[in-house]
Amino acid sequence: MYNKRKQKKYAETVIEDKPKTLLERQKKHQERHPNDKNIRKEDKGVTWSKETERDKRLKQFYKTHTSVWVSETARGWVALPSEEEE
Repeated sequence: MYNKRKQKKYAETVIEDKPKTLLERQKKHQERHPNDKNIRKEDKGVTWSKETERDKRLKQFYKTHTSVWVSETARGWVALPSEEEE
């Protein structure tokens, strides 16, 4: 189902005929984005940080637990038996 707000928003938008030539398209783009210098930034993208305390706890959790079917329709995490319990 469509969101009624989006329907209203897009219904009010006037769709112009697409520019025919590349020069017309470039001019339209420059009008919409006047500060665009078309320079690729090398430092953009995903930056991976150091491993956090949460990551360490999660890694430990995965070592001590396993995902199993707890009923016919649901999965859950179950602790693995450790050497101390035996």
